[in-house]
Amino acid sequence: MTQDMIKQLVEKYTPHVCELRRTIHAHPELSYHEEGTAALVAAEFRSLGLEVHEEVGGIHAVVGILHGGKGKGLTIALRADMDALPVTEETGLSFASETPGIMHACGHDAHTSILLGTARVLTAMKDTFAGTVIFIGQPAEEKSPDGGAKAIVKSGILEGTDAVYGLHVWPGLPTGQVGILAGPMMAASDHVTVTICGKASHAAMPHRGTDAIVAAGQFLTAVQNIISRQINPLYPAVLTFGTIHGGTRYNIVADEVVIEGTCRTYHKEAQDMVEDKLKRLLSGLDTMLGTDSTLQYDRGYDAVFNDAEQAEFIKDVVHTRFGGDALGDVREPAMTAEDFSGYLKAYNGAFLWLGATAPGKPVWPLHNSHFAADENCLPFGMELMTSLTLAALSNQDAGIIAPDAAHKA
Repeated sequence: MTQDMIKQLVEKYTPHVCELRRTIHAHPELSYHEEGTAALVAAEFRSLGLEVHEEVGGIHAVVGILHGGKGKGLTIALRADMDALPVTEETGLSFASETPGIMHACGHDAHTSILLGTARVLTAMKDTFAGTVIFIGQPAEEKSPDGGAKAIVKSGILEGTDAVYGLHVWPGLPTGQVGILAGPMMAASDHVTVTICGKASHAAMPHRGTDAIVAAGQFLTAVQNIISRQINPLYPAVLTFGTIHGGTRYNIVADEVVIEGTCRTYHKEAQDMVEDKLKRLLSGLDTMLGTDSTLQYDRGYDAVFNDAEQAEFIKDVVHTRFGGDALGDVREPAMTAEDFSGYLKAYNGAFLWLGATAPGKPVWPLHNSHFAADENCLPFGMELMTSLTLAALSNQDAGIIAPDAAHKA
C-alpha cells in the first residue's frame, strides 16, 4: 500500500517538479550567490508547512524540517546542492539559461528539484511514519575547498541526525539506474600551485641568469615519477597540471614560472605522500639549478566514502523498489570530487549516483556546455529518495542505523 501511495504521489507531483526544475535551470546562480534559488526553495518548504530555516551557517542555505505524524523516531537528512557553473549553455533547451555565461552544467537544478519533490511526497505521507526528515538546500558545492557543507555542519542544525543521504545525476548511467559503491565513491580534490623563481638575463647571456622555464620543464618531467614510482599502486592518485605561466619576452631568460594543477586521491596516505614528495622534489630542484621554489598545497574536499552497510542498505532499497536491473554496473569510483564528504565525516549516511541520460541520447559529461539531466530522472529520483527515507526511518530494528547513532565529529 505504501509503495502504491509513493508512486501515485510521485506521478501527481511530477509536473510541478518539472516546472521547478525548468525555472531553476533557466535562472542559474553561481556559488554563494544563490539568493533566487534559495528563496524558491524556502517558498516551496513553507507551502508544505515545514519548519523553515534560512541563511543557515551564514550562507544561502535553506533547511526544511518535517516531523512524522506517528511520533518521535530516527532523524534522516537529505541534501541537494543548488549552485551553477560559469559555463555558456549550448543545450538548445527551451528553458536554457537566461543568464549569460552561467548554466547548470552539473545537474544541481535536478538535485534541487528532486529534493523539493521528495519533500512534497513525504509531507503528503507524514501521518504514515514516525521520525523527522531534514531537507537541505545547500549552496556552493562547486566552491572547493570552501563548499557549503562545512558551514551547514558547523551550524549544528543537523545535530542528532542518524543518517544523511545525497545523490548526483550521472550521465554515464541511463535514466532509471542507480550507482552505489562501498568505500571510496568520489575523490579528495587538492589545489596545487608551484612557483619557481629564477633570475632574468638577456637570452644571449643565459649564464648570467637562472632559467625558470628550464627548471619548470625538469620539474614537470620529474613529477611524473611521484605517481608512477613513489605512491603505493593500491592507493590511486592523479596529479595533473592544467596551467603554466612564465616569461615576459622571447629574448629574456624567464625569472618566474607559476604552474597550477590538482591532485586527486581516495586515501589520506596517498594524499600526504604526494604533498611531501612535491616538497622534496622542489627542494632538490633548487639545489641543482639555483632556483627558489615554493609549493602551495591547498587541501580541498575529502574523499566521499560510503560505509559498507549503508551501501548495501541502499542496494536493497533499490532492488526491492525497482528490481535488480535498476542497479547500475558501477565497478569503479570517480576521481571527481564532491563536498558531500563533509556530511559523511560527521554523520552516518551514503552518496549515490542517479542515471540521467535518456536511451539513445548522447552522453554529455558533467561540466560540459551541452549537459542537461534527462527530465525523466526527476520522478525516478523522487521515488528513490522517498523510498530510501522511509526505509531508513523504519530501519531501527535492522541495525543499519542505530537509534542512538552518535555524531561522528
